[in-house]
Amino acid sequence: MKEQENLKEGRLITLKSRKSMLDLLYQSCINGLNCLCLLDLSTREYLVQKLLLKHAGVNLDENLTLEDYKYLVRAMHDMCRWGLYIDKFQTIAKTNNKIKKLKPDYVFIESEQDILSARHWKTMAEKRQVIIVLTSYKDEIFNEDGKHKLEKPSKKPEAKIIIDFIDKNVKIDIILPKNKASNENNSAEIQEIKKAKSYRMLNKDFKITSDFKAIVIDNQTYNIPDYFNVDMVKNEDEKTWQMIFYQIFADDINAELSKRG
Repeated sequence: MKEQENLKEGRLITLKSRKSMLDLLYQSCINGLNCLCLLDLSTREYLVQKLLLKHAGVNLDENLTLEDYKYLVRAMHDMCRWGLYIDKFQTIAKTNNKIKKLKPDYVFIESEQDILSARHWKTMAEKRQVIIVLTSYKDEIFNEDGKHKLEKPSKKPEAKIIIDFIDKNVKIDIILPKNKASNENNSAEIQEIKKAKSYRMLNKDFKITSDFKAIVIDNQTYNIPDYFNVDMVKNEDEKTWQMIFYQIFADDINAELSKRG
């Protein structure tokens, strides 16, 4: 596989299909490497099943024989000795903490959409001295007409982070979905929010330290995680700074989203 030939420590690898990810993960496991898998769409059971069948060389489309069961049992024993850790993908900060704690050789991250700029993933890989394999399923989840294969039943409230780099000010708005804004509710407060379809939960001035390693808000200092690419931080890349502020106010934002969800 071309991706395998080019692998080197500290490098980001991007794959475009679930099959490519499974192939590379399997080869890494049988070669004795420690692998951390953080899943966005697939379940842990799905991934383990695919790896088990691949290692056993068994096809579920055919009737299983006694020999097949022997191969499956043998494969399960082998897999118990693999350095494989599978978990649900949560946040960038928690991903960074898991890498620091587990110290894997490879980190496989499954994503339906672009979670973070490739430059930040590369920075994280270099800082943590791991190989990060990012798998994006964009080609697998959209039909030829561009429509999403999985229709989401309802939209949820979202947080919008607005940054003014000139005046050094950050605002966070909670945006309500249309169906949430139109439903009837007896609460006067909720009715007022629904009319606006959004409301401001935060409005703060901030300062950036001269070394670009921390932010000061209300005389409190917040460190900028070292996996954010320093050039993108210095160049005031909007998405980068949105993620930085999201991490700072994650607890407050998530509490508001849960309350309005």
